[in-house]
Amino acid sequence: MKTGLVIDAAVDLPQAFIRDHDIHVLPIELRVGNEFIIDRRDPVATERFLAGSDDKRAEGYAESFPPSAEDIAQTFLDDWVTECDHLLCITTTKGRSKIFMNATEAALQCARPAKDKRARAGMSAKWGASVINSRALFAGPGITVYEATRLIGTQMPVEAIESRLREVADCTHAFLIPDDLYYVVKRASKKGENSVNWAAYAVGSMLHIKPILYGYRDETRPVGKARGFRKGVQTVFDHAMDQIERGTLEVPLINISYGGPLARCAQLPGFKALVTKARQHQVEVLLSHLSMTAAINVGANGMALAFASRDFTA
Repeated sequence: MKTGLVIDAAVDLPQAFIRDHDIHVLPIELRVGNEFIIDRRDPVATERFLAGSDDKRAEGYAESFPPSAEDIAQTFLDDWVTECDHLLCITTTKGRSKIFMNATEAALQCARPAKDKRARAGMSAKWGASVINSRALFAGPGITVYEATRLIGTQMPVEAIESRLREVADCTHAFLIPDDLYYVVKRASKKGENSVNWAAYAVGSMLHIKPILYGYRDETRPVGKARGFRKGVQTVFDHAMDQIERGTLEVPLINISYGGPLARCAQLPGFKALVTKARQHQVEVLLSHLSMTAAINVGANGMALAFASRDFTA
């Protein structure tokens, strides 16, 4: 049985990884001022967007729109019904996005049309789609996707793969260090994210204090603060290195995304030590751009990191 894999554009993974594993990306529409653009996780377009995001603070300047159930269903029917026998769709946490809900509805909508299309093509009418809630944001969903690519093509039944992916989602820990607290206060709060209030923003801006935001099982909260962005990043890298050294990772991956040129992320304190530690323990480190969708909600130049572990407590 051939299994296809779909993610949404807010799932942070390198373009080369997406291409090599034949992963389809559901686009997300963005409004930036009076202009509408589409986030498809194209690295060139993303870096250009991030570089030009210095003055996007005007009230209501930008927002994102998840693909509708109808659009997702049409994508499933057009691109996947005759290309695979089962489709896995892994989405950003349902706690912050409607994509999971819309994709679930899409899977139901296209069930009958899918059977009819396959029958007309002389194929078995049996076809299905599963939607997995990654329970995480930014770099977090990439952990579940990575595990899916390791399991697809094995002899494991699809039901067992789904169960395993939900286990991974349940123990995924995702961190975000925002560079500019304004976006978290004004933009993310519109989606229910109230981790930083205006008082914290004023004090933090004056003292260069950055919160360490933590996402786990569909919820996001601050778990610490650091004097400066680089110090916050070092703290999160230390968490990851500790999990690697202790051998507690459920998936051999540290997934990192950055809201700027990736070469700049590689120069952050602790990055090289993390890569070295990971290599010593046969753990992969993936680095990609923070999505355009993330940037309009939490600002450019932030850094996100995720790993899966049953042993970690924030």
